[in-house]
Amino acid sequence: MNRFSSKLTGWLALLVGVAGVLAVIALALFFIGLFQNIRSLSSMGGINDKLNAVVGILGAILASVLHPTLGRLAPRLSVVVFICAWLGAIAITYGSWLILTGKGDLELSTYYFFFGNGLIGTWLWALNRKLRQQAEAVMPPSLTRLGLIAGSFMMIGLLGLYGVLLGLDGDDYSPLIMGAGISFLGTGILYPLWCLLLGRWILSK
Repeated sequence: MNRFSSKLTGWLALLVGVAGVLAVIALALFFIGLFQNIRSLSSMGGINDKLNAVVGILGAILASVLHPTLGRLAPRLSVVVFICAWLGAIAITYGSWLILTGKGDLELSTYYFFFGNGLIGTWLWALNRKLRQQAEAVMPPSLTRLGLIAGSFMMIGLLGLYGVLLGLDGDDYSPLIMGAGISFLGTGILYPLWCLLLGRWILSK
């Protein structure tokens, strides 16, 4: 069965994209409240953390649904990046749990977030790379190109592994976070956009 013709896959991709957009909106509202001293928006930080975990898990589920398709193109690679996607979802969820329960502070939670999304980015990049190499187009070239760009930016977040391994934590932003933060262009913007466009393309077929 072609997973790219399944309506369920289309709705799942849309769900990942919508959840990703909501996470970014919640984060933006949190910072607006922080800088403008609007206490009513302080809860947006916790909502963002919860949505980050939801996006990570849904992204891993999407990787599971599309795993047979990638498996036919690159059997060994598909297993590696499939595992990466789920490890990424676990890392993101754990990072959210740390900050929500007070077991960790902002810095360590952010490292887990970037690193986890970096792992999901490896799956996204590999999927679009293999689809783009096919003689018969499985997905529109513009969509695979967007997926490659999004995955590339997301993989910058793998730099967060350094902070995770050292257990760096605090309530401020370190130079390492700022560097890994470049990956947010992929994680927060391009990846949700890719999911939304993928879902729309599948459902319009």
